[in-house]
Amino acid sequence: MSGEDVRRAWTEAVEDLWPDARVESAGPGEAAGARRELAFLPDARRPRLLVPAGLPRAAAAALRRYSHDLGPKQRAARGVTAAAVRTGLPERGLKDRLVVTGGGASVEDHLAELLGRPVVVSIGLGSARANRKPILQVLSPRGEPVAFVKVGDTGTARDLLAGEADALAYLNARLPGPAGEHADRHARLHVPRLLHHGTWHGLDLLVLEPLPTGALGWRPRGRAPLDEMRTLFEVGGVERAALRDSGFWDALTASPAQVLDDGQRDRFGDVIETTGKAYGDLALDFGAWHGDWTPWNMAWHRGVLRLWDWERFARGVPNGFDLLHYRLQEAMRTASGPPYATWPDTAPTALEPLGLTGAAAQATVRLYLLELCRRYLLAAQEPIGGPLRADTERLLELLRSHPPRPDSGRNL
Repeated sequence: MSGEDVRRAWTEAVEDLWPDARVESAGPGEAAGARRELAFLPDARRPRLLVPAGLPRAAAAALRRYSHDLGPKQRAARGVTAAAVRTGLPERGLKDRLVVTGGGASVEDHLAELLGRPVVVSIGLGSARANRKPILQVLSPRGEPVAFVKVGDTGTARDLLAGEADALAYLNARLPGPAGEHADRHARLHVPRLLHHGTWHGLDLLVLEPLPTGALGWRPRGRAPLDEMRTLFEVGGVERAALRDSGFWDALTASPAQVLDDGQRDRFGDVIETTGKAYGDLALDFGAWHGDWTPWNMAWHRGVLRLWDWERFARGVPNGFDLLHYRLQEAMRTASGPPYATWPDTAPTALEPLGLTGAAAQATVRLYLLELCRRYLLAAQEPIGGPLRADTERLLELLRSHPPRPDSGRNL
């Protein structure tokens, strides 16, 4: 996207959140009479965050907590910057701003009514892709965390938010922890509590409790949280079945019909068919998975693993999916080549801690990549799915060019 397109996307997000208001670009000192002034961090050319100007404590809190996808050095730098912003001095250097004037009730007004206290928001907006959505940190004017809000402004985003709302309601009732019915002070896995899910001015809002994490929160990357992954896998019970008799396989074999491109649909169907021939009789354990468990979607706080972004949660998937996703997605961030350019030959060994070896491990890797390919194929055909299309094509060709070995399903 061009710089103008990027800025327009952020402006449109603010216009949606302040209906009927005028949203204009401005510099410091040009916001007389404004309802809200929002400053770009670090600037409008490379926006990561819009923070409320003139409220240094809230701006510092937003900066300190908006750090899920940063490395240790970046988080440390973010923490130092947040401490400086809290003094109010660096705000003069934030020259790129959006000024909101006029209009009716805003998202801040609506959230204040829902949460029972005055609030301000900072706004994050990811890169252009099918699942992009505005993300709001809801803070008191003094910078106290109040809530975390995902905004569904497209069909894909609304579907993901509905899935996350269902997942959190299901998990809050079953996982031991401060938010569940089976409270346990020794619980080591905690998911956010769902505060509200509803529609406002044509936008779907998913309102969650804020998790106690920050820029310096410990996010171990080398050691996968195996015990917590087992806890989640078993949350709704475990079923052992042959692959071809599982609900997972039924859903996977039905998914090519949803692919609009004829060539991709046929190739994807062929890959599923060869996988079924190789592994259809293989018995596997099926349970729950997070769907996007990565080091940047979690943090430890006082001995409890806080895990967020539950949009992809699903039940009835093969054991090992979360561990493979954790390992392979992290490895791709440091790989020299593009994603899915080579087959992950060492991936089956990553499953050994779960007791998966031989054909079971080989099948699990292939089924995980098939599930990922299904996800990418459907997302890439969305109007803003363009950035995902190259990865989708590489992953599909990788699966086609590496069929299961003829004997890989016999070691049952």
